[in-house]
Amino acid sequence: MEQTRRDFIKGASIVAAGAAALAGMTSLSGCSTQELADTGTTEAKHTCDVVIAGAGIGGLAAAVSAAEQGANVILVEASQAVGGTSRFAAGAFGPRFGAAWEEAYAKAPMSDPELGKLVCDNWAPYLEWIGGLGLATEELAPGSPYVWMGGKRPAEEGSKSYTDEYLQQFGEIFTAKGGTTLLGTRAVDLVVDEAGTVTGLVAEDAEGPFTIAAKAVILATGGWQCDKEMCTHYIGRHADLGQAQCVPYLDGAGIKMAVKAGAQLSRSFGSFYGHPQPWPTTYLNGIDTPEGYEALTNIDDAHVLYYGTTEHSIQGMGVYVNVSGKRFVNEGLGSSLVNQEVMQQPMARAYLILDEGVRNLIRETPFCNAAVIGGDRIDAMIERGMTVVQADSLDELGAKIVAETADGVSFNARNMVETVNAYNEAAAAGTADQLEVPHLGTVPAMALTTAPFYAIPVVGGIMATFGGLKINTDTQVMGTNAQPIAGLYAVPGAAGGIMNGDYWCVMSGYSVLGRLSGEVACAYAQSTEA
Repeated sequence: MEQTRRDFIKGASIVAAGAAALAGMTSLSGCSTQELADTGTTEAKHTCDVVIAGAGIGGLAAAVSAAEQGANVILVEASQAVGGTSRFAAGAFGPRFGAAWEEAYAKAPMSDPELGKLVCDNWAPYLEWIGGLGLATEELAPGSPYVWMGGKRPAEEGSKSYTDEYLQQFGEIFTAKGGTTLLGTRAVDLVVDEAGTVTGLVAEDAEGPFTIAAKAVILATGGWQCDKEMCTHYIGRHADLGQAQCVPYLDGAGIKMAVKAGAQLSRSFGSFYGHPQPWPTTYLNGIDTPEGYEALTNIDDAHVLYYGTTEHSIQGMGVYVNVSGKRFVNEGLGSSLVNQEVMQQPMARAYLILDEGVRNLIRETPFCNAAVIGGDRIDAMIERGMTVVQADSLDELGAKIVAETADGVSFNARNMVETVNAYNEAAAAGTADQLEVPHLGTVPAMALTTAPFYAIPVVGGIMATFGGLKINTDTQVMGTNAQPIAGLYAVPGAAGGIMNGDYWCVMSGYSVLGRLSGEVACAYAQSTEA
């Protein structure tokens, strides 16, 4: 990508006062310059061309890309392993609606058209690039836009692909190209000169804070789903009760430090990607904390608990009610959209009601029983300590929900029974599409009349947030004066706005824009030397 020095430094006039426009957003406040100065970190401990904060799938792509262009690159990662939340993924990634942008845009019309087209146009070149690096992929199915990271894994081995192996190999490729990775190290602030140019990063490890001087900084710190205040501020009043389905470091740090430096926020803060998470979540055994996550010896355990045993593949066969016992969503929508509606309910909570007839169908449907689980998905939930209420009648089911799951939150059992009975009548008559909340989708409404009956309590889950820093098509972070901030770049999910409403390019978007960011940041760093 051709870039002139003028193109790169046209945002150099950004001043720190730009952050004042966002001063009312207390959830985005960070350390003050004086606070950082008091730590004695003004003398740089490291110096490089490009420093990247965050070693998820986007940060890894940025790091390898910049190193390939000849940059001296440092990669900073809060965890003791690279890969980020992508380590939890089933392993299939790609633009969900295909790489033809016009067709994808018709299915995701609220997406950013420029960034979306950039991802689609560069998906095939990205696959060619990682193939050249020696990273294996395998087509998910003929004609599918998805590929398996590391290739498809035999079902008997448990996981669906060699996801974590792929990500760790990505990190090894970066090291082989001369890059430096600082694990157990968190980015905490940006170094900004008097002209408003970003000239480095303040990081912190077990020994304390220190500064990394750099010509360019790429923020790949991920989203903000672990910051409960931001969740309630942007998503909903009870979103702090939802479950962050990610590595436990995604607190919006990159967004906060950039806003302090004068960055502009994107749109899309009100939507996100995730799946309804069975509740209560004691079965997580602390993997949603830094200590628990770092202690994991088998990363597939996190995949199963955050994805494999969530309800994303079975919800269209049952009925969702909220704590008032009322249906609130078309169960036939995709799991991400249903999940967003769950998050808007009181206490961010809902109950999926099933019967034995549906459960038998679930048992017989391969999609409902991922290879990583095997057998009966509901049995897998029970085996892992998830709550599944069972009763011989709907009346008894309602009483058990109150007795076993309410936890101080009122549940209207009578409304639940009336709601399910009305749904059953409509399903039997073929008029479920005419209910007050219509049931529409590829799976037709099925009457729940065969005992035993089941209820799975859930809360909304957040795997990826869509709002973040506003970037241009060179991944430069835009300032509040609508000009790029010199020396500062961002990759989704620290960057935002590319998706809105539903998801379509989570890991693929991070990957494509990560690679681009590494190239552009390296070119900028080299231009400053010239």
